[in-house]
Amino acid sequence: MKRALPVLAVLLAACTAQQSRHVVAVERLEAAPAPQGRVLDDFDDTDTVARWKLYGVEGGQRPLRHAHEDGALRLSSDSSAGVLWRQVGFDPGAEPLLSWRWKVSRTFGTSSPLSPELDNFPARLLVGFDHGWKGANPAALSWKRKVEEYTGVTPPARAICYTFGGELLSTEAVDATFGEGRIVVINLRSPAAQAGQWHHEVRDVASDYRAVFREDPPPVTALALGCDSHRVQLAAQAWFDDIVVYTPAAYPYFRSALAPPPAREHPLLTWLIVCLALLAAAGSGGWLIHSLRQRKQEAGGKGNYNPGGQEKSDFC
Repeated sequence: MKRALPVLAVLLAACTAQQSRHVVAVERLEAAPAPQGRVLDDFDDTDTVARWKLYGVEGGQRPLRHAHEDGALRLSSDSSAGVLWRQVGFDPGAEPLLSWRWKVSRTFGTSSPLSPELDNFPARLLVGFDHGWKGANPAALSWKRKVEEYTGVTPPARAICYTFGGELLSTEAVDATFGEGRIVVINLRSPAAQAGQWHHEVRDVASDYRAVFREDPPPVTALALGCDSHRVQLAAQAWFDDIVVYTPAAYPYFRSALAPPPAREHPLLTWLIVCLALLAAAGSGGWLIHSLRQRKQEAGGKGNYNPGGQEKSDFC
């Protein structure tokens, strides 16, 4: 099996006309006592931290720093951009629930993947899926080759990025800019979330994957953790701890019932782009009308100008 991508966060920026939103789980999973899960990383010692590799993302003014602190992994960003990544392996069909704890030193107030200027989050957790690259478009394949040439590894073809401190509701998933429909962002905590306090998350990654990609999830091959502030030009810190996966037996302990099947909708930005395209088309039509009128006037007003032998339009 090909190795997983160390640089999932490179894909996450502003939205494009190809973006779409997807409704995901309506109810937040409750952090109730659960059966024993399988620990992917608890950051209990420096050896576990050493398994995470740093990848700096272009655009950062200073390197993203990380350290082992009080049994957790701390990321420190000072106008930085980057992720820590590691290879993992679990089958969301057998272990659908992913749990972790995180906290941040601050939020940015207006974090959003819908705008390049606001696409910074004090904390991100990315899950990479081994979907395969068959059927990917030329742009996606070009990016894949660049990553392979630079890192020596093959990136996961699909990923879900969970963010802290964004403005979007947790019931939506928004396509990332360079993802070509392969990478989605789901925000879990609003800018009003308590900074400096641990927050516990449990996500049904299998259901999230089905909601946004409309098929059963393939194996998870990589995780990445991020703290980026290069666009907002601020300093921030993020802490991560206790990353655990659970079998379906843990469902009753985290929520009473599964959420209904999600719906899908297009973001406002897509409609705005469509409107701009229509306005541009209308402008082209106005120029055509003006040109036709000019040609009729040059003909001295003798008869009706009828290009191509077609019937005269009402607007001429």
